[in-house]
This record gives sequence, structure tokens and C-alpha cells, in this order.
Amino acid sequence: MTATVCVAVLGLGEAGGAISQDLAAAGVRVRAYDPLPRPSDGLISCTDEADAARGADLILSVNSAKAAEDALRAGLAGVGEGAVWADLNTAAPELKRR
Repeated sequence: MTATVCVAVLGLGEAGGAISQDLAAAGVRVRAYDPLPRPSDGLISCTDEADAARGADLILSVNSAKAAEDALRAGLAGVGEGAVWADLNTAAPELKRR
């Protein structure tokens, strides 16, 4: 029996909302967080970035460049060993390196 992949999606705007819905439709367990739009049906609603990252194999930070660093700082406490954090935003390379 294979384990279900778990993906956290941080940011449920246009891109994050579409990505999270597509992942859930493909059978992926999606833990979702955004301070404004609530996660839609089929997603696991989380209280903050760290809660969403907890237990996720992959964390997709799909938010504005302005919010990218804060999302990372807030989410780090929930990132488990072996998990991958991916910034899917338009932040400048120097911000991503920091």
C-alpha cells in the first residue's frame, strides 16, 4: 500500500486556489492556509503556515513576493525532516536566497 502524498499550499489566491484544487482532484491530501480566503471543500483547513506545513511532504508557498519571507518564517516550525519548501512567487532572487 502506498502512502498518500501530502502537500501544503500557503496562499489561496488565484494561483494557489487553482493549484490546491487540482492537487486535491488528483487524490493528493492538501493542507491549506491563507489569512483571507478560506480553503474550499476537499482541502484541510489549517490555522497558520506552521500548521499547514506540519506533516506535509511538499510546501508550496504561493503568495505575494511581499509576503514570502513572512510566510517562510511563520511556517518553519512546522516543516518536518525531508520536506521540501518551494517558493512559487515573484520574489527577487536575493530575497529567496535570504
